[in-house]
Amino acid sequence: MEEKYLLHQIPWIKAEWEVAFKTMQKYYDSELFKQFKIEYDPSTWYRFNNPALIYPVEREMRFSTPNSRMNFDYYPSPLAKLGIVGHNFAYLADIEEYYPHNLQFFLWEQKEFITPLQRANLRAAHFIPDAIVAVTREGLRSFLRARGEESGLGHYEEPLAVIETLGLIGMPRRDDILSFFREIIEAKGSTFRILLETPYLFSFAGLVTPPALNEDKIYGIRRRGVLTRVKMLMSRYAMAELGYGELSMELKRLGYTTTIEDSRYRPEDSVDLRWVKLDYAIERLKVVISEYEHKSTHSSYYCYADMADALKRIYEKELTAFSSYL
Repeated sequence: MEEKYLLHQIPWIKAEWEVAFKTMQKYYDSELFKQFKIEYDPSTWYRFNNPALIYPVEREMRFSTPNSRMNFDYYPSPLAKLGIVGHNFAYLADIEEYYPHNLQFFLWEQKEFITPLQRANLRAAHFIPDAIVAVTREGLRSFLRARGEESGLGHYEEPLAVIETLGLIGMPRRDDILSFFREIIEAKGSTFRILLETPYLFSFAGLVTPPALNEDKIYGIRRRGVLTRVKMLMSRYAMAELGYGELSMELKRLGYTTTIEDSRYRPEDSVDLRWVKLDYAIERLKVVISEYEHKSTHSSYYCYADMADALKRIYEKELTAFSSYL
């Protein structure tokens, strides 16, 4: 039910979501999309604390902000809305690839592991990687804003968004994540402690895998419960209740790794090219790769080069597939 005092905002926000949905169809190809519609439903926030969810059975994608508890648009830019739409519909592609006849197995994996989330973001990164980063950046901003923290993370916001996005797509990261967070704590301690109220720190997440490799320890942390444990440890560290050395040892014990130990493993192949319109995707990837290569030359962090490398791996995969179609 729409809330009366927000009625004047909803039509133009809904129009932005519908534009994002149409834009997504430029890159994603499936007859399934023709059956879906975009609807405003604040109860999605009240039930799940989620700004936008896809409802496959009802054939709807529902956005829930603004509402009486969250009185602003959680993803205000068209680019972030595109990322959310691409991510939400990527779940349907994942179900089609891995669970076409058993949705309950998908729901179980989603409950226990972060890999379905990573695969959904990775699929979307095959054609709109810049939009996935925008989702992470605006999500961080809105989370802090909702808790009255308007100043944000300053110049740490951009590298954090990129590192978190690399975790969200399950691709390799070379930055010392713990040292990076120590920098933020020293400069923005109170803001960082608020940020720790989020469910997980995906920067510490392992590499993306297909369902069959979820339990393989060499690919890092994939279990949701373990990432919850990492967040609790980071909170103790931020409150000076745990030392840097102790935290490092505990992360090692939990299996934290963000690089590929198995040189034969290609995380980008955890998802196929289902629904991706390769010609449009390849053109967009070229532009975004160039942007991150440029950013990497002006930063002391590896994350920008790592994002460029991750997208190059995806680009080469798509280029090979596209060439085989010609």
